[in-house]
Amino acid sequence: MGTQVTSSSLTMNSVKVNTTELTPGNPSPSLGLISGSLYWQIMGVVLGLDIALSVFATGANILTIIVYNRLGYTDSINISLSALAVSDLGVAVTTIVCVLGVVLPIIPSASFTYEIFVNLGANPHITFSRASALITTYVSVERYLCVLLPLKVKSIFTPKRTLASMVVIFALMFAPMPVTFLRYPMGWKYSAAKNKSVLGVLAVSNSNVMTAWYIFSTYSSMVLPILTFAIVIVNTVLLATSLQKSKAWRDANRSQSSTTAGKKGGAFSSETKLPEAKSKETKAVKMVIAIATVFIVATIPSSVNMIAIMTVPGFHIGGRFSKLHSIAGMLLLGVDSANSGANVIIYLYMSSKFRNATLSALCGKSEVRQA
Repeated sequence: MGTQVTSSSLTMNSVKVNTTELTPGNPSPSLGLISGSLYWQIMGVVLGLDIALSVFATGANILTIIVYNRLGYTDSINISLSALAVSDLGVAVTTIVCVLGVVLPIIPSASFTYEIFVNLGANPHITFSRASALITTYVSVERYLCVLLPLKVKSIFTPKRTLASMVVIFALMFAPMPVTFLRYPMGWKYSAAKNKSVLGVLAVSNSNVMTAWYIFSTYSSMVLPILTFAIVIVNTVLLATSLQKSKAWRDANRSQSSTTAGKKGGAFSSETKLPEAKSKETKAVKMVIAIATVFIVATIPSSVNMIAIMTVPGFHIGGRFSKLHSIAGMLLLGVDSANSGANVIIYLYMSSKFRNATLSALCGKSEVRQA
């Protein structure tokens, strides 16, 4: 993700090590479509945007975790949304690490290369992003089943089962992480550009490690994103359709009740009003649709970038369009941070309970007024 400091192609798929060194300011010896000076002007703006979005997302998700902790975890959706905030917090923090990985190695006295930030920032960032995608998928499925099986879903998605599911998701995502350190082992090597030994990534020739990494990267970079993207889209469409049908049914009932009440010369009875539980469920469904929609929109740029990498010759580290590839990679970090920070805005706008709890937390009140 982003720019590399050497010709080591530190992507999710392969590593190539030779003696040619590339710096973030000059990611490729070839000019490509933009000059080095223009590249840095654009990159400066992008990096500043990344930092701003990631700092906001960090604060927003810390606030979300605090608020849901105050609200309690008797409702299973509070558990899953808290877990989503934890993974989104990881996305935001690792974005900051990745930005530092581009800037810090430029310092002449630095005794390390950007390569080490693949293990420290890029791969953890990808892992947290995939965890967020899985949790979003889980939440969308849960809400759809709430609509499809309203009488059974409470017994299926209990708080304990939801907590266990969140733990399993994080475990599945982070269990393969040791493979990344085997695939990209860090060590000291000579840098011709700095004329000294620097901490970077060493070459790997172990076939078992390469095979394990290939399986992991294929699953993480191809299978999982496509699968979660498809499931979230399907569930979002189904939820929106169900919501529309429910609205049509309520409107029809309201019209019929109004006619009946008019004939009797009376007003609406309490039975014609939407039950409070149903109203809360509808609000929860709308909120999940909003979260899923943001996720879908935020996933599109990375999908386009992946297609470009696979189909455009030279759109990779060391290729003709290396500078554009680097800019695109850093832009995607900003998109990820925006996605991870957007949820708190959705919660504040669509959940009065979350809004009241947030105001109480910011004002230092110990009690949360339920709404």
